Amino acid sequence: MPVTLKTSDKEPVAWTGWRCENAENFLKDACKTEYYRCKQILQSSITRLPDASQTHISPSTHGFVRAVWHAYSDHHNLILRPEDVWFSILVQLSFYIQAHSEELREHFVEHEGQKHLKVIEAGTIGSVDVGQLAVQLTGLIQQNVVDPELRDWIMPSFSTTTTTDEIVAAVIMMGTMQKYFSYEMEMTCGIPSVTLLEKFVASFDDSPSPDVTDFWNQCVHFESMGSGPNYLSGWVTAFCFWDTDGKRLYGPQGLEWAENTYPRINTSDIPIGCVSVPVKVNDNGCELKTSMVAGMVGIEAKSGANALVFDGQLVKNSIQPFSGWWMFEELSETALTEKKEKERLREEAFYEEIRKRLEPLKGLAAMTKKVKE
Repeated sequence: MPVTLKTSDKEPVAWTGWRCENAENFLKDACKTEYYRCKQILQSSITRLPDASQTHISPSTHGFVRAVWHAYSDHHNLILRPEDVWFSILVQLSFYIQAHSEELREHFVEHEGQKHLKVIEAGTIGSVDVGQLAVQLTGLIQQNVVDPELRDWIMPSFSTTTTTDEIVAAVIMMGTMQKYFSYEMEMTCGIPSVTLLEKFVASFDDSPSPDVTDFWNQCVHFESMGSGPNYLSGWVTAFCFWDTDGKRLYGPQGLEWAENTYPRINTSDIPIGCVSVPVKVNDNGCELKTSMVAGMVGIEAKSGANALVFDGQLVKNSIQPFSGWWMFEELSETALTEKKEKERLREEAFYEEIRKRLEPLKGLAAMTKKVKE
């Protein structure tokens, strides 16, 4: 079962993050780089939510790190599953392995270059379950790596693990191994410290203890520098050790706790919580250039302990990291350039409109100041 953690003695307040039900908009806010490359979404876990109208899920570039941050800073209960922690570790590990693939090659595979792996399924891209095909591809990876237990180590098997979790883990594994393997789906007609992990285990297994409470009191420290950069420290930055290029996110020393030091990082440097991987799709002879992306992509709001009733409904005062995945057809380079330019112009027009609407307020502020003088 998921565990609900109270990160503050204050009463939990309602989550005000914007609610998103559209798979394309979700991709845009959670994984912007992949969104720009997207021609059309072919399949996604977002479109498979059982009752989207009853859920409140906000896109996030890193659902785990930012959920912990918001829960601690803005006074929300925090709901966590083991998968949330595990995926955050796997994504960080993926960044490092991809950046150092040749140095690490002998530890993972015996072959040179990329070995092509293919799964075949009867149907079309609209009828087959590409998520399950991704899981099948991890089985082929398992047959071609040095350690045959690698797949079992990566794939989650907790009591809370869902089918979506299995697919997310599969895509992360594919992305992690993409320097060693290329992937094809053919349709036919027919690591953080042990101390940190021990505290997570205690959080899931034990009734609240002073030790566990102290652990969660050290999760986040947020420093706002006014008009300058904002900084994040606390043990949550252990999940921000490497950037997407596998380079260490250096920063001044932050929290020293349990014989470990956790860095202080600029909040704009928080890495994304997802991994993408190219996948060739042969849809009954029609070849598509696609990518799959998966990871901790959002924050879901729920009604937790001490939730108040407003307008006949329970206030959603608890938040939980949200994992998801997409497969999308990639744009051509020309179309990609055009899409980026359209987005740039749209954003410019948006901010220009905001500027125009705020312009009259400047005059009002000046008049108010004059009257006070």
